[in-house]
Amino acid sequence: MRLNPQHTTPASASTHPHGSQSRYRRMRGFTIIELMITLVVAAILLAIAIPSFTYVTVSNKLTTAANDVVVATSSGRVEAIKRNARVDVNANGDFAVTLDSDGTVIRAGLTSINPPITLAQSAQVTYTPEGLAVDAANTPITTLIAGITSNAISSDNARCVYIITGSVLRSCTATVAAGGACPANPCTN
Repeated sequence: MRLNPQHTTPASASTHPHGSQSRYRRMRGFTIIELMITLVVAAILLAIAIPSFTYVTVSNKLTTAANDVVVATSSGRVEAIKRNARVDVNANGDFAVTLDSDGTVIRAGLTSINPPITLAQSAQVTYTPEGLAVDAANTPITTLIAGITSNAISSDNARCVYIITGSVLRSCTATVAAGGACPANPCTN
């Protein structure tokens, strides 16, 4: 009696000419070509991501420095109202809050303004006991109080902080040329 070739038991994998070899080949891992393609794709993604990461980092530093200026200026206003005395916010590279009458430092200067961030422009602000920022003639002011810039990025590289009508603080983003200045009037964005 002859067996039908379709009903015969196949040869075991170890005796089959291609059986164990093809299984072994499938379990070996990556080929050098697959590895190289993966590395090239990773390098391209990194080349795209690193400039974006730099922009975000510098932009966050600028915003943090602008927020520090707003906090220092606001605390000067609060101290003037609280102490019922004139208070100066000195912007000589930091933003120290001092009593106008005797120069006592109420709040030390900022610590977050550092390279690549520069305090490009600054003004001294004097607050009255009523909480108004005034000039030498005791008139409420509207002026740029701080321009914070960085040359590490080319667009949106400045944060401009303004005081408007004597007590309202406004911060905005601007693009300035290297060594440039914030606009004299508050930004519209």
